[in-house]
Amino acid sequence: MKARPSSPLKKLVVISLFAFAAAVFANSVANDFVLDDRIILLKNPDLRSLAGIPRLFAADYWHPYTKAGLYRPLVTASYALNHWVGGVDPVGYHALNVALHALASLLVWALFRRLPVSPPVALGGAFLFAAHAVHTEAVAGVVGRAELLCAVFFLGALLGSIDAGPAGTSKGRRRRAVSLALYASALLSKENAVTLPAVLLLHDLVYARLREQRLVPRLGRLLRDRLATRYAPYLLLTAAYLAVRHLVLAGGEPVNQLSVIDNPLVSLDLAPRLLNALAVAWRYVGLLLFPLDLSYDYSYDQIEMLRSVADPRALGALAASAAVFALFVWTWLRWRDLFYALGFFAITFSLASNLVVVIGTILGERLLYLPSVGFCLGVTLLLEGACRALLSPRAARAAFAGLLVAAVGLHAARAVVRSADWRSEYRLFLHDLQVAPRSAKVQGNAGLVLLEHQQLEEAIVPLRRATEIAPDRQRFHSELGDALLLVGRESEAIAAYEKAVRLPGASPSARNNLGFLLVERGLDPDRGLALIEQAVALEPASPQFLDSLGWTYYRRGRLREARELIAKSLALEASGASGDARRAHLREVERALAERAGP
Repeated sequence: MKARPSSPLKKLVVISLFAFAAAVFANSVANDFVLDDRIILLKNPDLRSLAGIPRLFAADYWHPYTKAGLYRPLVTASYALNHWVGGVDPVGYHALNVALHALASLLVWALFRRLPVSPPVALGGAFLFAAHAVHTEAVAGVVGRAELLCAVFFLGALLGSIDAGPAGTSKGRRRRAVSLALYASALLSKENAVTLPAVLLLHDLVYARLREQRLVPRLGRLLRDRLATRYAPYLLLTAAYLAVRHLVLAGGEPVNQLSVIDNPLVSLDLAPRLLNALAVAWRYVGLLLFPLDLSYDYSYDQIEMLRSVADPRALGALAASAAVFALFVWTWLRWRDLFYALGFFAITFSLASNLVVVIGTILGERLLYLPSVGFCLGVTLLLEGACRALLSPRAARAAFAGLLVAAVGLHAARAVVRSADWRSEYRLFLHDLQVAPRSAKVQGNAGLVLLEHQQLEEAIVPLRRATEIAPDRQRFHSELGDALLLVGRESEAIAAYEKAVRLPGASPSARNNLGFLLVERGLDPDRGLALIEQAVALEPASPQFLDSLGWTYYRRGRLREARELIAKSLALEASGASGDARRAHLREVERALAERAGP
């Protein structure tokens, strides 16, 4: 039995680990809302009061903006609590994320302490988790809270199950009840929590005191003896969760289809999809080992798809995977703690890997948050093992401590720098433009943020590059048209809008802008009117589209209809430069009506 820290030492470790984890990501508290934060936090009216929380348990995570097939009501409820405390000030949202990460780091230490590993490995693994730079996206982006909450509840449920002891005792029943409640909370935070029953089985497979030592007989014994008493409650809770999730998400509008832009694997047949997903899994491992070049996006066409098994990258991925399989076999026979670390990573990563199911993204750093628990344990075990194998006991302890301090320090420094990249969309988008230059979304987002900051000519370059990377996506052509129009390059803008409206799903904005140019320049007034009418039909409450249609009616002499539409647009929204322009339109229409009426 390994020695446990004394109570004062334990308190010191708890305080130090929590403070360290919080300090590493403390600079993210000053960050603004970025990316999905702006949509999920600012466009859901149910987050603006505590009265809306019950409705969150009957809605898609992205409600009302879209329907993505995600059910995470505890996460959205936490956003509502943030809003109740501090409105839309980002500080409170980011501060809670940092606190959750610090709590998760404590739970990682608590888990490692319950394993038959040395105290330095347990503590070092927890500090490595606290500092790991790949966690930046989960902590620094507010919507990364789904990862944080899921990990906290998941680890709490796992610890509760480990500590429950014999099933027949009242203490054991209470702890199992708490574990199940925490598991339910993890499920309501993020979908990958469904892997907990498999992790429980893994834990028992490695550490339960059983006579059988071979893998298959040991597994069979566990399922015979413990399925009904230990695993069944978690499996039944999983089934109940899936049923509720189906009921909530099945009604209303259909779930949006997975996008090839977000996940190019969607377009591949099974065999090439699995091959590419396997290659991407090794990219994840690379990010865990060397998180130097981090990006908020790896979508189309940042990761080049493998076209053949003969591709050297495919052969490398297959060879590395075969080596890992051999490592699994070896660790089961010789090093069960490392087997547990590898198994924890594999199980918790499985749903994010695109190997089991295709998800909404090809690669996301945030998806490594929970699986990195197994990675951090495995790395510290390997470091300690290597030092012990190569050095004397005293030198091994010193070398292990030095290597671990260096690794934790380097990760912490990288995390601090990376958290600052998330300070604003302007800073993040332009920084990551250098890291992921082949991503159409990264190019497009950089162009949009440059437009917002009135860097109009500079914005055209990444927007044009986005259309080159993904020529069949109307959004990028439309946004390029907007930029060209703002700098007065109308003929180029018309060409960009023409490409946009010819593609499936052309936006109302592209239709409206092209239609207005065709009318205003006299190029094709009839087609222009038809395009604007289509835009209004798609978004009848858009002040800009109503004004465009009204002004077109004015140009055609339909003055009363023009006045009605432009007045309606001002009633919907009358502020800013757009409101001033529409008021000028209304005055012109009123003047024309007065002239028509005569003296």
